[in-house]
Amino acid sequence: MSAGCDRCKGHLARPDPYFRPYQYASLRTTIEPDMPLDVLTIGDPTIDTFLKIHEAYLALQVDPGRTELCIDYADKIPVDEYHRLVAGGCVNVAVSLARLGVKTGVYGLTGADAEGATIRVALDAERVDSSLIAVDSKRGTNASTALVFRGERTLFVWHQVRRYRLPSTPDVRWIYLSSVGPPGPDVDRLHADVCASLAASGAELAFGPGTHQLRMGARALSGLLQRTRLLLLNRREGAELADCPDRSPKKVLAALRDLGPQIVVMTDGPKGSYAYDGEQFLSSGILNAPIVDRTGAGDAYGSSVLVALILGRPLAEAMAWGTVQASHVVSVFGATPGLVRRAQLVAELAEHPELTAQVI
Repeated sequence: MSAGCDRCKGHLARPDPYFRPYQYASLRTTIEPDMPLDVLTIGDPTIDTFLKIHEAYLALQVDPGRTELCIDYADKIPVDEYHRLVAGGCVNVAVSLARLGVKTGVYGLTGADAEGATIRVALDAERVDSSLIAVDSKRGTNASTALVFRGERTLFVWHQVRRYRLPSTPDVRWIYLSSVGPPGPDVDRLHADVCASLAASGAELAFGPGTHQLRMGARALSGLLQRTRLLLLNRREGAELADCPDRSPKKVLAALRDLGPQIVVMTDGPKGSYAYDGEQFLSSGILNAPIVDRTGAGDAYGSSVLVALILGRPLAEAMAWGTVQASHVVSVFGATPGLVRRAQLVAELAEHPELTAQVI
Protein backbone atom coordinates (compact mmCIF):
# COMPACT_ATOMS: atom_id res chain seq x y z
CA MET A 1 0.00 0.00 0.00
CA SER A 2 1.34 3.44 -0.90
CA ALA A 3 2.18 6.23 1.49
CA GLY A 4 -0.75 8.20 0.12
CA CYS A 5 -3.08 5.33 0.88
CA ASP A 6 -1.70 5.04 4.42
CA ARG A 7 -2.67 8.65 5.04
CA CYS A 8 -6.25 7.98 4.02
CA LYS A 9 -6.82 4.44 5.35
CA GLY A 10 -9.36 4.47 8.13
CA HIS A 11 -9.21 8.24 8.44
CA LEU A 12 -12.96 8.60 8.85
CA ALA A 13 -13.60 5.21 10.37
CA ARG A 14 -12.67 5.98 13.97
CA PRO A 15 -12.95 8.92 16.38
CA ASP A 16 -10.04 11.34 16.45
CA PRO A 17 -8.47 11.14 19.93
CA TYR A 18 -6.92 14.56 19.44
CA PHE A 19 -10.21 16.38 18.78
CA ARG A 20 -10.72 19.37 21.01
CA PRO A 21 -13.68 21.75 20.64
CA TYR A 22 -12.64 25.24 19.70
CA GLN A 23 -13.85 28.14 21.81
CA TYR A 24 -14.70 31.45 20.26
CA ALA A 25 -17.33 34.06 20.89
CA SER A 26 -19.35 34.22 17.70
CA LEU A 27 -20.10 30.49 17.50
CA ARG A 28 -21.05 28.01 20.20
CA THR A 29 -18.50 28.24 22.98
CA THR A 30 -18.40 24.45 23.37
CA ILE A 31 -19.33 21.58 21.12
CA GLU A 32 -21.82 19.33 22.91
CA PRO A 33 -24.15 16.73 21.31
CA ASP A 34 -27.37 18.23 22.67
CA MET A 35 -26.67 21.80 21.58
CA PRO A 36 -28.46 23.47 18.62
CA LEU A 37 -26.74 23.35 15.25
CA ASP A 38 -24.77 26.18 13.72
CA VAL A 39 -25.12 24.65 10.23
CA LEU A 40 -27.30 21.94 8.71
CA THR A 41 -25.97 20.55 5.44
CA ILE A 42 -28.40 19.02 2.94
CA GLY A 43 -27.49 16.77 0.04
CA ASP A 44 -26.83 13.23 -1.16
CA PRO A 45 -24.33 11.16 0.86
CA THR A 46 -22.29 8.74 -1.22
CA ILE A 47 -19.34 6.38 -1.21
CA ASP A 48 -16.42 7.28 -3.49
CA THR A 49 -13.97 4.69 -4.80
CA PHE A 50 -10.70 5.84 -6.38
CA LEU A 51 -8.64 3.70 -8.74
CA LYS A 52 -5.29 5.21 -9.69
CA ILE A 53 -4.00 3.69 -12.93
CA HIS A 54 -1.00 4.18 -15.20
CA GLU A 55 -1.69 1.82 -18.10
CA ALA A 56 -3.74 4.21 -20.19
CA TYR A 57 -3.20 6.99 -22.67
CA LEU A 58 -4.92 10.19 -23.73
CA ALA A 59 -6.27 10.52 -27.25
CA LEU A 60 -6.87 13.98 -28.64
CA GLN A 61 -9.94 14.21 -30.85
CA VAL A 62 -10.83 16.46 -33.75
CA ASP A 63 -13.30 18.35 -31.56
CA PRO A 64 -11.51 21.32 -29.95
CA GLY A 65 -10.87 20.93 -26.23
CA ARG A 66 -11.94 17.28 -26.14
CA THR A 67 -9.68 14.57 -24.78
CA GLU A 68 -10.48 10.88 -24.32
CA LEU A 69 -9.03 8.44 -21.82
CA CYS A 70 -8.21 5.16 -23.54
CA ILE A 71 -7.57 1.76 -21.99
CA ASP A 72 -7.28 -1.64 -23.59
CA TYR A 73 -10.67 -3.24 -24.13
CA ALA A 74 -11.41 -6.56 -22.34
CA ASP A 75 -8.07 -6.45 -20.52
CA LYS A 76 -7.00 -6.53 -16.86
CA ILE A 77 -5.77 -3.08 -15.88
CA PRO A 78 -3.39 -2.90 -12.89
CA VAL A 79 -4.46 -0.49 -10.16
CA ASP A 80 -1.68 1.43 -8.42
CA GLU A 81 -3.77 2.76 -5.54
CA TYR A 82 -7.24 1.98 -4.20
CA HIS A 83 -9.20 4.24 -1.85
CA ARG A 84 -12.79 3.98 -0.63
CA LEU A 85 -14.16 6.97 1.29
CA VAL A 86 -17.40 8.56 2.40
CA ALA A 87 -18.35 11.55 0.29
CA GLY A 88 -21.14 13.65 -1.20
CA GLY A 89 -21.30 17.42 -0.91
CA CYS A 90 -23.31 17.39 2.31
CA VAL A 91 -20.83 15.01 3.96
CA ASN A 92 -17.72 16.80 2.68
CA VAL A 93 -18.97 20.17 3.86
CA ALA A 94 -20.12 18.83 7.23
CA VAL A 95 -16.75 17.25 8.01
CA SER A 96 -14.94 20.45 7.02
CA LEU A 97 -17.23 22.55 9.21
CA ALA A 98 -16.82 20.18 12.15
CA ARG A 99 -13.03 20.25 11.92
CA LEU A 100 -13.21 24.03 11.98
CA GLY A 101 -15.17 23.89 15.24
CA VAL A 102 -18.72 24.39 13.97
CA LYS A 103 -21.61 22.33 15.38
CA THR A 104 -22.98 20.65 12.27
CA GLY A 105 -25.67 18.17 11.22
CA VAL A 106 -26.52 16.44 7.94
CA TYR A 107 -29.79 15.68 6.19
CA GLY A 108 -29.77 13.24 3.29
CA LEU A 109 -30.77 9.69 2.38
CA THR A 110 -28.75 6.49 2.28
CA GLY A 111 -29.72 2.93 1.57
CA ALA A 112 -30.43 0.39 4.30
CA ASP A 113 -27.04 -1.16 3.62
CA ALA A 114 -23.48 -1.41 4.90
CA GLU A 115 -22.47 1.66 2.90
CA GLY A 116 -25.13 3.78 4.61
CA ALA A 117 -23.97 2.53 8.00
CA THR A 118 -20.38 3.40 7.07
CA ILE A 119 -21.41 6.99 6.33
CA ARG A 120 -23.10 7.32 9.74
CA VAL A 121 -20.11 5.87 11.58
CA ALA A 122 -17.79 8.26 9.74
CA LEU A 123 -19.92 11.30 10.60
CA ASP A 124 -20.23 10.25 14.23
CA ALA A 125 -16.44 9.92 14.41
CA GLU A 126 -16.18 13.52 13.23
CA ARG A 127 -18.78 14.67 15.80
CA VAL A 128 -21.28 15.53 13.09
CA ASP A 129 -24.94 14.99 13.99
CA SER A 130 -26.18 12.19 11.69
CA SER A 131 -29.58 11.77 13.37
CA LEU A 132 -31.45 13.53 10.53
CA ILE A 133 -30.14 11.17 7.83
CA ALA A 134 -33.04 9.08 6.54
CA VAL A 135 -32.93 5.51 5.24
CA ASP A 136 -34.31 4.56 1.82
CA SER A 137 -35.30 0.90 2.22
CA LYS A 138 -35.90 0.42 -1.52
CA ARG A 139 -32.71 1.85 -2.99
CA GLY A 140 -29.05 1.50 -2.13
CA THR A 141 -26.58 4.17 -1.06
CA ASN A 142 -25.22 6.36 -3.87
CA ALA A 143 -21.77 5.47 -5.15
CA SER A 144 -19.17 6.63 -7.63
CA THR A 145 -15.92 5.23 -8.97
CA ALA A 146 -13.13 7.46 -10.23
CA LEU A 147 -10.37 6.41 -12.60
CA VAL A 148 -7.44 8.66 -11.70
CA PHE A 149 -4.82 9.15 -14.39
CA ARG A 150 -2.13 11.84 -14.33
CA GLY A 151 -3.88 13.75 -11.58
CA GLU A 152 -7.26 13.96 -13.34
CA ARG A 153 -10.31 11.80 -12.69
CA THR A 154 -12.97 10.20 -14.86
CA LEU A 155 -16.11 9.48 -12.83
CA PHE A 156 -18.63 6.67 -13.08
CA VAL A 157 -21.65 7.75 -11.01
CA TRP A 158 -24.48 5.62 -9.62
CA HIS A 159 -27.05 8.10 -8.34
CA GLN A 160 -30.45 7.02 -6.97
CA VAL A 161 -33.71 8.89 -7.35
CA ARG A 162 -34.74 9.91 -3.83
CA ARG A 163 -38.00 10.88 -2.14
CA TYR A 164 -36.76 13.76 -0.02
CA ARG A 165 -38.80 14.69 3.04
CA LEU A 166 -36.98 17.42 4.92
CA PRO A 167 -37.76 16.95 8.62
CA SER A 168 -38.52 19.80 10.94
CA THR A 169 -35.14 21.45 11.16
CA PRO A 170 -33.65 22.10 14.59
CA ASP A 171 -32.60 25.50 15.85
CA VAL A 172 -30.06 26.21 13.12
CA ARG A 173 -28.28 29.39 12.05
CA TRP A 174 -27.36 28.34 8.52
CA ILE A 175 -28.51 25.80 5.97
CA TYR A 176 -25.91 24.67 3.43
CA LEU A 177 -27.70 23.16 0.42
CA SER A 178 -25.43 21.06 -1.77
CA SER A 179 -25.92 18.72 -4.70
CA VAL A 180 -29.14 16.71 -4.93
CA GLY A 181 -30.85 15.02 -7.83
CA PRO A 182 -31.62 13.90 -10.48
CA PRO A 183 -34.27 16.59 -11.10
CA GLY A 184 -37.92 15.77 -10.58
CA PRO A 185 -40.89 16.43 -8.32
CA ASP A 186 -39.04 15.24 -5.21
CA VAL A 187 -36.16 17.65 -5.76
CA ASP A 188 -38.65 20.44 -6.40
CA ARG A 189 -40.37 19.56 -3.13
CA LEU A 190 -37.07 19.57 -1.25
CA HIS A 191 -36.19 22.99 -2.62
CA ALA A 192 -39.62 24.29 -1.58
CA ASP A 193 -39.18 22.77 1.90
CA VAL A 194 -35.82 24.49 2.26
CA CYS A 195 -37.37 27.84 1.33
CA ALA A 196 -40.18 27.27 3.84
CA SER A 197 -37.69 26.34 6.55
CA LEU A 198 -35.65 29.48 5.89
CA ALA A 199 -38.76 31.65 6.12
CA ALA A 200 -39.92 30.00 9.34
CA SER A 201 -36.57 29.91 11.14
CA GLY A 202 -34.81 33.01 9.88
CA ALA A 203 -31.75 30.91 9.04
CA GLU A 204 -29.31 31.99 6.34
CA LEU A 205 -28.71 29.92 3.18
CA ALA A 206 -25.41 28.93 1.62
CA PHE A 207 -26.03 27.27 -1.75
CA GLY A 208 -23.50 25.14 -3.62
CA PRO A 209 -25.60 23.73 -6.49
CA GLY A 210 -24.61 20.44 -8.06
CA THR A 211 -24.71 19.35 -11.69
CA HIS A 212 -28.38 18.30 -11.65
CA GLN A 213 -29.51 21.55 -10.03
CA LEU A 214 -27.48 23.67 -12.44
CA ARG A 215 -29.16 21.90 -15.35
CA MET A 216 -32.54 22.93 -13.95
CA GLY A 217 -31.63 26.53 -14.78
CA ALA A 218 -31.93 29.84 -12.98
CA ARG A 219 -35.70 30.10 -13.42
CA ALA A 220 -36.34 26.79 -11.66
CA LEU A 221 -33.92 27.78 -8.89
CA SER A 222 -35.17 31.35 -8.51
CA GLY A 223 -36.89 30.73 -5.17
CA LEU A 224 -33.66 29.47 -3.66
CA LEU A 225 -31.45 32.07 -5.31
CA GLN A 226 -33.61 34.90 -3.98
CA ARG A 227 -33.07 33.57 -0.46
CA THR A 228 -29.36 32.80 -0.81
CA ARG A 229 -26.90 34.69 1.36
CA LEU A 230 -23.81 32.92 -0.04
CA LEU A 231 -23.68 31.32 -3.52
CA LEU A 232 -20.70 29.03 -4.19
CA LEU A 233 -19.77 27.60 -7.59
CA ASN A 234 -16.99 27.59 -10.18
CA ARG A 235 -16.58 29.95 -13.11
CA ARG A 236 -17.91 27.56 -15.75
CA GLU A 237 -20.95 26.70 -13.65
CA GLY A 238 -21.54 30.37 -12.92
CA ALA A 239 -21.50 31.37 -16.59
CA GLU A 240 -23.95 28.59 -17.44
CA LEU A 241 -26.33 29.38 -14.57
CA ALA A 242 -26.35 33.09 -15.35
CA ASP A 243 -26.53 32.42 -19.12
CA CYS A 244 -23.68 34.88 -19.49
CA PRO A 245 -21.99 34.90 -22.92
CA ASP A 246 -19.21 37.16 -21.60
CA ARG A 247 -17.35 34.83 -19.23
CA SER A 248 -15.04 37.46 -17.74
CA PRO A 249 -15.11 37.15 -13.93
CA LYS A 250 -16.76 40.51 -13.23
CA LYS A 251 -19.49 39.96 -15.80
CA VAL A 252 -20.30 36.49 -14.50
CA LEU A 253 -20.27 37.59 -10.85
CA ALA A 254 -22.55 40.55 -11.55
CA ALA A 255 -24.95 38.41 -13.58
CA LEU A 256 -25.12 35.83 -10.80
CA ARG A 257 -25.77 38.43 -8.13
CA ASP A 258 -28.62 39.83 -10.23
CA LEU A 259 -30.32 36.44 -9.72
CA GLY A 260 -30.71 37.18 -6.01
CA PRO A 261 -27.73 36.03 -3.89
CA GLN A 262 -26.19 38.61 -1.58
CA ILE A 263 -22.65 37.27 -1.93
CA VAL A 264 -21.29 35.30 -4.89
CA VAL A 265 -18.01 33.40 -4.59
CA MET A 266 -16.62 31.72 -7.70
CA THR A 267 -13.57 29.47 -8.00
CA ASP A 268 -11.51 29.27 -11.17
CA GLY A 269 -9.03 26.41 -10.79
CA PRO A 270 -5.38 27.49 -11.04
CA LYS A 271 -6.47 31.10 -11.54
CA GLY A 272 -7.76 31.29 -7.96
CA SER A 273 -11.15 32.62 -6.95
CA TYR A 274 -13.37 35.67 -7.28
CA ALA A 275 -16.17 37.19 -5.26
CA TYR A 276 -18.72 40.00 -5.41
CA ASP A 277 -20.90 41.32 -2.60
CA GLY A 278 -22.58 44.16 -4.49
CA GLU A 279 -19.88 46.64 -3.49
CA GLN A 280 -16.50 45.17 -4.37
CA PHE A 281 -15.14 42.66 -6.85
CA LEU A 282 -12.41 40.58 -5.21
CA SER A 283 -9.74 38.21 -6.49
CA SER A 284 -7.53 35.75 -4.62
CA GLY A 285 -4.71 33.51 -5.81
CA ILE A 286 -3.82 29.92 -4.93
CA LEU A 287 -1.18 28.10 -2.92
CA ASN A 288 1.36 26.21 -4.97
CA ALA A 289 0.97 22.66 -3.70
CA PRO A 290 1.22 19.20 -5.25
CA ILE A 291 -2.11 17.99 -6.66
CA VAL A 292 -3.03 14.34 -6.17
CA ASP A 293 -6.82 14.53 -6.56
CA ARG A 294 -9.14 17.53 -6.97
CA THR A 295 -12.21 15.79 -5.52
CA GLY A 296 -13.89 17.94 -2.87
CA ALA A 297 -11.76 21.04 -3.41
CA GLY A 298 -14.84 23.18 -4.01
CA ASP A 299 -16.58 21.84 -0.91
CA ALA A 300 -13.49 22.49 1.20
CA TYR A 301 -13.18 26.00 -0.18
CA GLY A 302 -16.85 26.93 0.23
CA SER A 303 -17.25 25.50 3.72
CA SER A 304 -14.17 27.34 4.97
CA VAL A 305 -15.38 30.62 3.46
CA LEU A 306 -18.65 30.10 5.31
CA VAL A 307 -16.95 29.51 8.67
CA ALA A 308 -14.89 32.67 8.29
CA LEU A 309 -18.00 34.71 7.47
CA ILE A 310 -19.87 33.25 10.45
CA LEU A 311 -16.94 34.33 12.61
CA GLY A 312 -17.30 37.86 11.29
CA ARG A 313 -14.20 37.88 9.09
CA PRO A 314 -14.28 40.13 6.00
CA LEU A 315 -14.99 38.45 2.69
CA ALA A 316 -11.43 39.07 1.45
CA GLU A 317 -10.03 37.08 4.38
CA ALA A 318 -12.73 34.41 4.12
CA MET A 319 -11.55 33.65 0.58
CA ALA A 320 -8.06 33.00 1.93
CA TRP A 321 -9.54 30.52 4.43
CA GLY A 322 -11.05 28.62 1.52
CA THR A 323 -7.82 28.66 -0.47
CA VAL A 324 -5.75 27.17 2.36
CA GLN A 325 -8.26 24.42 3.13
CA ALA A 326 -8.64 23.47 -0.54
CA SER A 327 -4.86 23.23 -0.96
CA HIS A 328 -4.76 20.51 1.70
CA VAL A 329 -7.67 18.57 0.23
CA VAL A 330 -6.11 18.25 -3.22
CA SER A 331 -2.87 16.87 -1.74
CA VAL A 332 -4.44 13.45 -0.97
CA PHE A 333 -7.15 11.21 -2.40
CA GLY A 334 -10.72 11.97 -1.40
CA ALA A 335 -12.67 14.99 -0.24
CA THR A 336 -12.14 14.75 3.53
CA PRO A 337 -8.82 13.13 4.58
CA GLY A 338 -6.82 16.31 3.88
CA LEU A 339 -9.09 18.70 5.77
CA VAL A 340 -7.26 20.57 8.53
CA ARG A 341 -8.53 21.97 11.81
CA ARG A 342 -8.97 25.62 12.58
CA ALA A 343 -5.75 26.15 14.53
CA GLN A 344 -3.61 24.88 11.66
CA LEU A 345 -5.57 26.81 9.06
CA VAL A 346 -5.22 30.09 10.97
CA ALA A 347 -1.50 29.49 11.48
CA GLU A 348 -0.99 28.98 7.75
CA LEU A 349 -3.00 32.08 6.94
CA ALA A 350 -0.54 34.08 9.02
CA GLU A 351 2.27 32.70 6.85
CA HIS A 352 0.52 33.66 3.60
CA PRO A 353 -0.93 37.18 3.89
CA GLU A 354 -0.77 37.40 0.10
CA LEU A 355 -3.80 35.11 -0.09
CA THR A 356 -6.12 37.79 1.27
CA ALA A 357 -8.21 38.82 -1.71
CA GLN A 358 -7.62 42.13 -3.45
CA VAL A 359 -10.09 44.49 -5.09
CA ILE A 360 -10.15 44.21 -8.88
